[in-house]
Amino acid sequence: MLYVAFYKNKPGVALKSKDVVEKSRKWWNEGGKPKGMKTIAVYGALGSNAPDVIVFETDNHDDIRKMISFWRDTTDFEVYPGLDLGADFRKQGMKVS
Repeated sequence: MLYVAFYKNKPGVALKSKDVVEKSRKWWNEGGKPKGMKTIAVYGALGSNAPDVIVFETDNHDDIRKMISFWRDTTDFEVYPGLDLGADFRKQGMKVS
């Protein structure tokens, strides 16, 4: 199932700090991310206070719990089921690209 997670770093968390970089390495490179979770996209908005967005797929709600627990000290999440609206529009004959 597709999910959209909006996230913000907690106040006082420095993204390029040694601790956050090491935590990111553990998540992305060293198996911290659950094997059943497939990352589709990670986006941030420049020049605004908008949350960053990660789009991912998983069939296991425990994967979401593990993600939130792993990042608990640095990041606040809002996770929602997602729909690929572009695919729906294309099925209707719209030229969404």
